[in-house]
Amino acid sequence: MYYSNGNYEAFARPRKPKGAENKTAWFVGSGLAALAGAAFLIRDGQISGNKINILEQHQLPGGALDGIKEPNKGFVIRGGREMEEHFECLWDLYRSIPSLEIEDASVLDEFYWLDKDDPNSSLQRATVNRGEDAQTDGLFTLGEQAQKEIVKLFLATGQEMENKRINEIFGKEFLSSNFWLYWRTMFAFEEWHSALEMKRYLHRFIHQIRGMPDFSTLKFTKYNQYESLVLPLVKWLMDHGVMFHYGTEVTDVDFNIAPGRKQATRIHWIRDGVDLGPDDLVFMTIGSLTENSDNGDHHTPANLNIGPAPAWDLWRRIAAKDPAFGHPDVFGSHIPETKWESATVTTLDARIPRYIQKIAKRDPFSGKVVTGGIVTAKDSSWLLSWTVNRQPHFK
Repeated sequence: MYYSNGNYEAFARPRKPKGAENKTAWFVGSGLAALAGAAFLIRDGQISGNKINILEQHQLPGGALDGIKEPNKGFVIRGGREMEEHFECLWDLYRSIPSLEIEDASVLDEFYWLDKDDPNSSLQRATVNRGEDAQTDGLFTLGEQAQKEIVKLFLATGQEMENKRINEIFGKEFLSSNFWLYWRTMFAFEEWHSALEMKRYLHRFIHQIRGMPDFSTLKFTKYNQYESLVLPLVKWLMDHGVMFHYGTEVTDVDFNIAPGRKQATRIHWIRDGVDLGPDDLVFMTIGSLTENSDNGDHHTPANLNIGPAPAWDLWRRIAAKDPAFGHPDVFGSHIPETKWESATVTTLDARIPRYIQKIAKRDPFSGKVVTGGIVTAKDSSWLLSWTVNRQPHFK
């Protein structure tokens, strides 16, 4: 698919690539990247689905896009992606994937109609004193110096921002502003995180800035993203013959490395391995958002597991073979400074919904947008944020 400023290029179907009928594809991991890659290979690459294999360590697809009911635990979800209209590849993909609920409609149709009928916005973005309005009033409270610092970060080169923390770039005025409150809670940033990463987010999401105070530029699926996005895509792939291999942990990949070319020659996994030829395509998602995550409950804290991490260890083994394969420890080390924790309420005491309604200023059982995104307790020492999406969140 070739994208330009218009529909002419984007909507034309690509020619069938030469030799496509001879290709076999292997995806390591079954997160959204792999599922989307497999779908694009079928739709645009015109490779037969029965020649595509997805290798997954766990017993379910979806990676970090989970949202499942576990016996004796209840409903488990490790977070949700904040979605918006400029996810160009995602919406291009889902215009081709049928809805599981609406006949003769795509997942994109379903999502688009839902947002038109029930547009997203937050009526109370931040609170103090256990639920009172924090009076941020949609203001960024950025003085002249803070504004200059944002512009300087935006215009800086990537090299100038390497190995610098956010609090080395911004002063106290910026770090006490509403803008930083909105930004850090929306995108999960801390003052000691990478200035370069913040610069990249600023470029990628600059169109989101006007919606940061009330989340009016965000859009949410009807249910959790496992049920709304993963399941229809997995069904479409299986209907096209794609083979999912669950309980399969990939441990290494061998390469024939020569000047100007790197050819994967073998995938090693726990069970068996497979030898690869020149017509085999290998796609690997490096690292993992939820690797080594752990669940706690009301009485048991989640464990901080810093032991072996299969997805990250795989990347480390591959990266050791050639510098072009990247530097995983830049992203996968420094765990005490980068770890994150979230809490999910799965069953509400009957006394709770009225407090949600008081803060959100909406009926949580209407089936429509409730909080419109996270509500941040501004006076929490760790900026506790919580959200209630459309109900029911699990089908």
